[in-house]
Amino acid sequence: MRSACLLASGLVLSLLGAAAACSDASSPASSDDAGTETDAPSTTLKDSATDTAIEDAGADVEETPTIATEVEPNDGKVATQIGTMALPGTMNGVIDPVNDTDIFAIKLSPGDFWDWTATPQSADLAPHVIVFDTAGGLNPNVVGFAGAGQPAKLQHFVLRTGTFVVGMRDARNVGADGGKGGPTYGYALTAKRGTAQPVSVTFPSTKTGKLASVGSVDLYTFTGTGGKGWDIVINAERKASPSTLDSRLSLFDLTAKKAIITNDNAAGTTDSQIGSPDPAPSTYMVIVENEGKNGADLSYEIQFNSR
Repeated sequence: MRSACLLASGLVLSLLGAAAACSDASSPASSDDAGTETDAPSTTLKDSATDTAIEDAGADVEETPTIATEVEPNDGKVATQIGTMALPGTMNGVIDPVNDTDIFAIKLSPGDFWDWTATPQSADLAPHVIVFDTAGGLNPNVVGFAGAGQPAKLQHFVLRTGTFVVGMRDARNVGADGGKGGPTYGYALTAKRGTAQPVSVTFPSTKTGKLASVGSVDLYTFTGTGGKGWDIVINAERKASPSTLDSRLSLFDLTAKKAIITNDNAAGTTDSQIGSPDPAPSTYMVIVENEGKNGADLSYEIQFNSR
């Protein structure tokens, strides 16, 4: 379990790909990935789902959290070295020895919304938590991190079916041999179902927002566009007073429980944009995330434009 970049060798890295596994360099971290994102300024989508009310997956499910303790080895270098974490639940572990990484297989479903918290057991650990799809190509990486002794928060709206794992490490070990770890680097990694509270929008309109942390998401929802084509545009880098948000924008069909598209960068900018000339009648969730390494200012403007 001596990996500077998450699983610099071994089974999980071979499935995920070196670029995706290493792209979320921390202290602070970046979570760029080569999933389903496009760099076009606008992307066309079509869907045949019918109108329905918003359904919050998992909101009415009674689940008993499981508390467990990690079992070594669990660095993912071979198939037998991946732990298992039941959700919802808490995994207690230690980043030990130095440059340690702990990997746990988890089961997620499209439309799930999870709140993760990695709580250090001492002031030594700077927690870094990442959830990614080892199948590669379908689901973007999601990352949360914090300074030494502070809890790291991560919100994850699951877009597609995948083979998911969650990884724990010290943020200062990501992208380099940070030499952090030892018996005092304990953590409690907790996952619980989140309650989606999207902002309802109509077209055309403009909203302003600010992510609560580097690992947080903002949610918006709409049903229909009055029969008009539309574009959803993030302005962060392009604001009159630019922010440090490196946005990722996704669209999820709540009726069909299916991801439609994810966009990372529109042409010539780190801001993201999606759109359609042919609106499909359905109810959608819009997910705004940060995939950058700088959390100094995570403010943005989001435009819901009619064509």
